[in-house]
Amino acid sequence: MVVIRYGIAGQPVEHSLSPLLTALVAAHVGLPYGDKHLKMDLVDVRVLTDALAWGYAGAVPSPGPWAYTGAPFGKFRTSALLQKAVADAMKIEVPHAGFAPVSAEPYVSTHDVHPSLPTRLFGEEIWLNLTSPLKHQLDSGAVMAVDNSMATKSVNALRWDGRGWWCGGFDGDGVRRVLHHHGIGAATAVLGLSGGGGAARSTASSWADAGGLVHPLFSRRQLDAEGFERHLTQREPDVLVDFDGTLCPEESDVLLLKAVYEPMEGGFEDRVAACTSPCLDGRWLLAAQHLACWRNLWAPEHAASLPNLDLLLTRLVKAESFLAAHAL
Repeated sequence: MVVIRYGIAGQPVEHSLSPLLTALVAAHVGLPYGDKHLKMDLVDVRVLTDALAWGYAGAVPSPGPWAYTGAPFGKFRTSALLQKAVADAMKIEVPHAGFAPVSAEPYVSTHDVHPSLPTRLFGEEIWLNLTSPLKHQLDSGAVMAVDNSMATKSVNALRWDGRGWWCGGFDGDGVRRVLHHHGIGAATAVLGLSGGGGAARSTASSWADAGGLVHPLFSRRQLDAEGFERHLTQREPDVLVDFDGTLCPEESDVLLLKAVYEPMEGGFEDRVAACTSPCLDGRWLLAAQHLACWRNLWAPEHAASLPNLDLLLTRLVKAESFLAAHAL
């Protein structure tokens, strides 16, 4: 039986919903998501070498509590509540109407599965998501990249298959998938981009690869446009993506996707509404880039059986609602 050790590494990570998403996708494709088969950790580090050390060691020295259960992963409280939340969410088979796609066309990624990437799961896998401040730190010939993420310093996922490390950057693919879901494609829309970090670089690169134009907006960090300079424009944006947390949805008359997400309050319907108004909540991007991780790095053999974005987001909000009602 396959054992997957999953970690979300960076700082801070205690409010990350990535472990919940990983468990939801595992349940959907039929992989065991109990703590004997899907072992999770919050890897609170500021240096990538410490995150890789977690991968080799298999544990964190002083695991901190997960905000949604009040206890660390590996403890009975978190394991029991997580399994109950996933089981409750998996009862949903039809996406919420509030998350329905605008586009009827299937999403086509610019990523191709790397020809040398294993297309089966091994006895023990290590999967790692990276968040700030780790995305720009990987630069090693010992890690095989499935895309250009090391060149753009935008790695947000790694996989150890038992023989070596693989990596990729899927924030940009996630942004394109979310915007496609809402009827916006790179071929016809100018992307207004706020931010200059790894996720912003991944987004600009992916949008350019799909033939789109990028309008860099004022940001705390200047966007490094090396490699896609000819895709820059000063034309008015048709859609906005905010990685800086500085754009105000009330001041925009075009769709705004925020990269960040905050803890929510209220019941299931309240949370669904909060994800779409007055702008798209960061849970959209988180769910979309997780699907890209599964499809292009972690388990490409399950690509055809992955949930649609609207169903995964519906289940995420449902599971988060369950945890809020039962854990705290």
